[in-house]
Formats: sequence, C-alpha cells, structure tokens
Amino acid sequence: MRKFTTLLIFAFMLTLVTESYSQTFGIKGGLNLANLTVSGDGISASVKSIIGIHVGPVAYFRLQENLSFNTGLLFSIKGAKVEGTEGLTETLNYLVVPLNLAYKFPINESVKFFIQAGPYVGYAISGKDKYSDVTENVKFGEKGGLKRGDFGLGFGAGLGFGSIITSLNYELGLSNMIDDSNYKSKNKVLQLSVAYMFGGK
Repeated sequence: MRKFTTLLIFAFMLTLVTESYSQTFGIKGGLNLANLTVSGDGISASVKSIIGIHVGPVAYFRLQENLSFNTGLLFSIKGAKVEGTEGLTETLNYLVVPLNLAYKFPINESVKFFIQAGPYVGYAISGKDKYSDVTENVKFGEKGGLKRGDFGLGFGAGLGFGSIITSLNYELGLSNMIDDSNYKSKNKVLQLSVAYMFGGK
C-alpha cells in the first residue's frame, strides 16, 4: 500500500511539474490477456492465460515536440488459470498507475506512431479463486498468501489518430505476489487499448 500511495504522490507531483506543458486528459479501456509465472518447491503446474479488462482515466503531458509523459489510474483484471485436479481460475482486481515516457514518429499530419516504456505500480483491491463450481474470495496479507502490492515495467507501441489513441502494451511484473520466500508468482499482462482524449492530443 505504501508503494502505491508513494506512486500516486509522485504522479501528482509530475502533474504539477508539467502543468506548463501542453496536456490532455481522457478515458482509456481495453482487453487484458493476463497470465502468471509460478515457481517454487515441488511446483509442477500448467498455467494458462485468462481474458480481463482495463479501464480508467488517463493524462498525457507533452514535454517536447515528440516526447511526452503519460499516466493514469486504471482498474485492471489480472490472474491466470492453473490446470490440475481442481482446475483453479484466479482473477485479481487491481488499481494500476502507469508512468510512461512516449516518443512519437509522425507518419503524416493526422497519424502518429509512438513507442513508450516505464514503471507501473498496482494495488489489489479484491480477487476470487474458482475451483470447478466453488468460488472463494482471495485473502490477502496472510502468511503464504498473496500480497496486495505489485510493481513492474511496461512496454508498448501504438498509433494516434487525433483524439483516438490505440496501443498494444505489455506489463512485466517484477514483484513476488506470494508472501513466502519458497514460492514465486509474478503478473504478466498483454493489453490492447483504445483511449479517447478530450480536446485532442
């Protein structure tokens, strides 16, 4: 929680620092193809991706002609399906703050290609485990259970068409989600997004 709060404060400070630059605000949404890496003592599991969504407000700040900073506060569904005797499907609901630097390459006056990268921090607000027909709420903070905090790196590319921005992003989790040094589990998410920027970008 402290990491998430710190990042929120950092994002707010960056907003203040960049207030003299051109800025636009909008809404972003799309699909997640989410998965987990799982490793540890005696673990032998087949892990498959699940489909989720992400949605929330975003902000773009132009730092130079082709260089910008973007952030937001996204609700994002992550998790995975672990095949086995009980067929566990785990869905985790996060609030995620990305911090990206983006560089654009104008194709013409109305279309711009861009690449972006930067860290992200997430905080799990809820989750569910489903075994066959039984569904249970995920319990966070217990020894050997899941942590709420998550952080990692994001990479992406996309196209801007005036007020519309489309992008393909990949989030690589770096933090161990399990509160047990004998086991490791990290988030991996491929995102397809569309954003609408009010007033253009």
